[in-house]
Amino acid sequence: MTIPAQAQDEGGATLTKDAAPGEVLLKVTGLQKHFPIRKGLLQRQVGAVRAVDGLDFEVRSGETLGVVGESGCGKSTMGRLITRLLEPTAGKVEFEGKDITHLGVSGMRPMRRDVQMIFQDPYSSLNPRHTIGTIISAPFKLQGVTPEGGVKKEVQRLLSVVGLNPEHYNRYPHEFSGGQRQRIGIARALALNPKLVVADEPVSALDVSI
Repeated sequence: MTIPAQAQDEGGATLTKDAAPGEVLLKVTGLQKHFPIRKGLLQRQVGAVRAVDGLDFEVRSGETLGVVGESGCGKSTMGRLITRLLEPTAGKVEFEGKDITHLGVSGMRPMRRDVQMIFQDPYSSLNPRHTIGTIISAPFKLQGVTPEGGVKKEVQRLLSVVGLNPEHYNRYPHEFSGGQRQRIGIARALALNPKLVVADEPVSALDVSI
């Protein structure tokens, strides 16, 4: 059952979530992201685009939170703020009680095992020079994790989980359709069994029947 959550930003995104017990995993307070508008030779700021303007919500362990809104209302920006791919203008993001609002790359690295993101565009989120085996195994190498049975076996299992042929381990992204590339991105996000997955329209590139 989906119930309304008490959170809405000025861009028009509405938050809904599935009620479930558990400790607070993610807490967002007063989250804002304003992109400056600059003009002239001196590039003076003449205004700002308020992509995210005051979000407050919590996600507990076991919950699914859905963000619904028209295109351009700030959903993708919110996801990138939560995963620290963008620096917030104001507000606070806490993960398991720890303030991660202004953590840099080195500070977030240990937490990447628990916080992953599925990107909206499978064409730009996958490195065309790497095989899908290399792409999906990257989280294991970056975090120094060796799964039982070895990395290759685990990557092939993940490919099977998302509906791809495990034998395609050595193929490159350009050899796959948009929907298949999105499945690769989903497999990569699930590789380390994260506690929090931020999914930015994860099924938009998949076949309609899915």
